[in-house]
Amino acid sequence: MADVRTAPSVSTLARFDGLRARVSSARVPALVADARSSSEGHRRDIFVATLAHELRQPLSAMAAAVEIVRDGPVEAARRVAGIMERQLAEMSRLVEDLVDATRLANGKVSIHARRVDLRGAMRDAVADVEPAVARGGHHLVVLDGGEPLWIDGDSQRLLQVLTNLLRNALKYTPSGGRITMMAARVASTITLTVRDTGRGIEPELLPHVFDLFSQMRPHEDTGLGLGLSIAREIVILHGGSIGVRSEGAGKGSEFVVRLPAAAMLELRAM
Repeated sequence: MADVRTAPSVSTLARFDGLRARVSSARVPALVADARSSSEGHRRDIFVATLAHELRQPLSAMAAAVEIVRDGPVEAARRVAGIMERQLAEMSRLVEDLVDATRLANGKVSIHARRVDLRGAMRDAVADVEPAVARGGHHLVVLDGGEPLWIDGDSQRLLQVLTNLLRNALKYTPSGGRITMMAARVASTITLTVRDTGRGIEPELLPHVFDLFSQMRPHEDTGLGLGLSIAREIVILHGGSIGVRSEGAGKGSEFVVRLPAAAMLELRAM
């Protein structure tokens, strides 16, 4: 019985070591060195402090879970396994964002483009955030027009963009709020919009929403603020653009992605 209880803690600690190594390889100092102005330096300081906070939370939760696994009954070990799994997933996502932000900033990310229907990435993004939607009591609506939305792009990177936009909307939309993701083709452009009924964005913050190190409300527990910067860089690599609109605090926000559609002449030849 003792062996059953202690084995998960050993495995978890081993995975911790791997994650800690990846944090080191994320080259956070490279991000820090990129801050060239006092404003960027201030954002850097906030970023580093938030990074420590974001890492401390799951580490504390999993440390407590390890103690339960080590000293408690088998039933308790099974119960906390879900906690450990969720926290490990959150840490993995955090580290992936750090790595991506660094690589994108240094121009080391390439796009593996092929003909894809953007609706597939939309469906996958919805599946990724469904648990968070359920926990938060949000209403998520998806409108894709019912027609293929062909583009030449990297399906995994496009999924990353959509997931980051949806997670951002969930973060700033209170329980019961509405989030809408819609996409349509107009002429040679595919436009994707993520709109929410959340807290909105103050006018003075709008120009900095996509900045690296930028956190719209650093005094609140709203994460590292890397997702939107990563989304912008990926969209640019696809030859597209991304923008944001908001009428102000308490009035929601709208993120608009524009991507070049696949040429219709080429599509007819497929």
